[in-house]
Amino acid sequence: MSELSKYEIFLQELSSVEVQVSAYRELCEELKNRNKELEKKLSTLQRENEYLKLQIENGENSEEQRSAGNGENVFGSLSAKERESLKLKITDVITKINNHLTSS
Repeated sequence: MSELSKYEIFLQELSSVEVQVSAYRELCEELKNRNKELEKKLSTLQRENEYLKLQIENGENSEEQRSAGNGENVFGSLSAKERESLKLKITDVITKINNHLTSS
């Protein structure tokens, strides 16, 4: 009889282990699926991040080009004589400001 009860106890423990293994297996499958979803999301976010970086860089470059373009438009329309005249006037104003500051 004791042999039979040992056998029954062994089967119960084996059944218990089987249930635990089954639960762990399901958990493992869920984790694999979640991991795949997270990897897809990560990949998507990395692509989006790269796209946004390019947009920012292009925006900065276009802003610099617009700034440089505005300066070119203002002074690019002047002839060489007009530019020299403007340079002389600016130099004269700077000289007057310096003289005023030093005399005070």
